[in-house]
Amino acid sequence: MAHTSRQQGATKSGVTAPASIGPAARPARRRGKTSQPTVESDMIRVFKSKAFASLMERDPSVARAVVFLTHQGVVTGVRSKKISTRVDPGVMDAARKRFGLINDADVINASLAMAAAPDRFKAWLMESQDTVTDDFELAV
Repeated sequence: MAHTSRQQGATKSGVTAPASIGPAARPARRRGKTSQPTVESDMIRVFKSKAFASLMERDPSVARAVVFLTHQGVVTGVRSKKISTRVDPGVMDAARKRFGLINDADVINASLAMAAAPDRFKAWLMESQDTVTDDFELAV
């Protein structure tokens, strides 16, 4: 009995391929444009939030903090730590406005990143060996 339609996995030469091959055997498919990864695409992957990635583009201090923590290996990209706490709603609203975020988790992540990263000015000031001359007067 001859089949008019191709059987699953059959090829033109008559050799039958497996009906399902694992992902490792399949060639990678690229959809759309292929381009170099950007900070935004990397941060969307890490924080799973377009709003947080947008914040990083708008606020260089948050971006520096997250990039520094990422290079130090602190940022894992997994949101598995559950925190349950009570916060002052005024402080939370102020942080939301400061960062331009709506999601509480994004606000907390941005705040913690800012707190965990070193203060660049303080580090520069402590490392600076420059001194002021004895006759220096402030122009106040």
